[in-house]
Amino acid sequence: MSKKYTDKFKRNAVALSERVGVKKASQKLSVSKNAIYTWRKNERPPGKTRIKGLLPGESAEQGLKRLEKQIAEYRQANEALMKALGRKAPQNTT
Repeated sequence: MSKKYTDKFKRNAVALSERVGVKKASQKLSVSKNAIYTWRKNERPPGKTRIKGLLPGESAEQGLKRLEKQIAEYRQANEALMKALGRKAPQNTT
């Protein structure tokens, strides 16, 4: 027999899962992960798909800027490591 949850409980569970992740939210609320994934899917407006890699509440443009900054930081770290090893870092192709 399945439990019946209120809409408010489902919305709160979805909000919690977006903050702490589905696994932790399901453990805290004693609800299956599948239920939370289903509720998250049902909360999305029609035609609105979630883009992997975006943080909750982050727009595609904000995500792109954040990832570009991260790539630049990784490139700098890679160049420093290559220099320390006495090797030439590969040239950027972008």
